[in-house]
This record gives sequence, C-alpha cells and structure tokens, in this order.
Amino acid sequence: MGVVLAIMIGVRYYVLEPVRMQDNSLHPRFKKNSILWMCKLPRCTESIVDGDFVWGIMRNQDNMVRRVLGVPGDSITITNNGKVYTQHRNFKWNGEDAFIETRSFYVPRKGDTLHFDKLNDVEQDYLISLMHEQNEKFYVKSSLWQGKREMPLERIGSTKLGNRLVSLQEIDYMPWQDRFLVELQIFLAEPGNTPIHIKRELYSAKDSSKISYYVVPEDCYYLICEKSNHCADSREIGYFTKNRLLGRANKAANKIQKQIDDRISRAQNAIKKLLKGTLQKADKKPSKKPQRGRSKKETTKT
Repeated sequence: MGVVLAIMIGVRYYVLEPVRMQDNSLHPRFKKNSILWMCKLPRCTESIVDGDFVWGIMRNQDNMVRRVLGVPGDSITITNNGKVYTQHRNFKWNGEDAFIETRSFYVPRKGDTLHFDKLNDVEQDYLISLMHEQNEKFYVKSSLWQGKREMPLERIGSTKLGNRLVSLQEIDYMPWQDRFLVELQIFLAEPGNTPIHIKRELYSAKDSSKISYYVVPEDCYYLICEKSNHCADSREIGYFTKNRLLGRANKAANKIQKQIDDRISRAQNAIKKLLKGTLQKADKKPSKKPQRGRSKKETTKT
C-alpha cells in the first residue's frame, strides 16, 4: 500500500497534474472550472506542436491554459478581419479585434539574431516584451518621421486615443495598435501623401550604447485563446518562452476526464428535472381549505 501510494503521489506531482480552467478562454471546447490533465514530463514539454493545449505562467505569475498557434520558426499572418494564415493551418478567427491592420510576424527560435530596425511594429513590441522578460536593462528612444524628414516629437501631443490626448511619456512603450492610430491622425493632418512613422531605437541602460540586434536565448511560442477577444494571450503580451510552459494537455487522460464530466453533468440534469417535476406536482395538488357556510343543523333540504 505504501509503494502504491508513493507511486500515485509521484505521478500526481511529477507526471500528470490536474489544472482547473479559471476562465472561458477555450470555450466551447473547455468550459470554465473544467479540469485538464497536464503532462509535466520533459518529453511532453519538448514536443509541443501546433494545436496543442499547454499550461503556462504569464509574466504576472498567473497560471493559464492556452492553445498553440505558432511554434519556433513559424511565420504567422493575422488580418484585420480575423483571417489567420500559418504554415500548419488557415482559419477565420471570429471576434478577433486586436489586429486593426494586417500584420505578419515570425516566431523566433533559440539562437536567432533579430535586427531591431528590420522588424515591423508588432515584432518590435514582442521583442521588447521578450527582453523585459529576460531582465535585459535597456531603454527606448522614439522619434517622428514624415518620409525621410524628421518632425518634432511634440507633434504627437496633439493626437488623441479615445477622448484623451496622447502623452509623450507613453509613446516609447505604446502598443503598436495605438502607435498606428497616432501615425494615421498625423498623416491625415499633414499636407501631402508621405507616410508618417514613429521610429524607435533601443539603448543599453549600462553605457547608453545603441542595441541594434538581439540574440534570442530561448525557443518562443505563440499562444492564443479560442474565444478570441477579451482574453490575455500572445497578441497582447507577446511570445511565451519555453521555460514558462509547465505542461502539455494529455489527450488520453482528458478524454477520460471528459467522459466523467459528461456523466456528472447528465446526473445533475436528471436530478434537476426530477426536483422540478416534484415541485410542479406539489403545486398542482389541491389544497384542503375549510368551507365557510352553515353548519349541518342549519342546512335546509331542497
């Protein structure tokens, strides 16, 4: 019994671990509060492929379960109307609203050299996020350009996001969607048809030297929510590095878990129907109320 118990504890903590879904990010495939069994063995986390469901940690240390859309070395295109193109599959992402304009990006492998000035705006955001995660010490410097002509950066202060004016203090780390809207406002206000571009450069916090490239220290993955909007995933927080992936969903264990959940759900529904039927019968049963009127002695024959 002791050996069996030890084996069960070992499997529970080192091989398979049940993870409860904290949100509806993978609805309708997995509902909120449902249980997913995650394989924690190295052979599971080292063989993650497109379409897998993985258990990981976000940068704020919250646990999450997401689906893999891109593995190291993949190129992904997401359009402004929710169409997604990858090397593995193409599909329509209903409810996608994070990409206000079509963008393509590359999911880096360990050892890739990324040249900052050759990345598009969304790739720059993801790289900055990755460098912050790796505790790199650097700062960002922004400048405003109309074609090849540099413009005063203060021009950005006259633009708006929603109902508020844009602050110059936020422009360095502003998400690419907001920068795109700022550039569009300035383009519409300036004469001519020369494109407007907010250029960013990276500098080392140690000696203020310019950082022109970055060597990726870990394999990266692009993880998404099935529900699409109102869910934190790689669209918002960038790549998930390998060391932040704790496990991969085990298909066999989750198939058994789904069968158990379905039986429990059917039993709960049957109990609810039984209780509902009992209450309805109780409501229909006539109540015995005392009749008001004359007593037997006072009744008259007709």
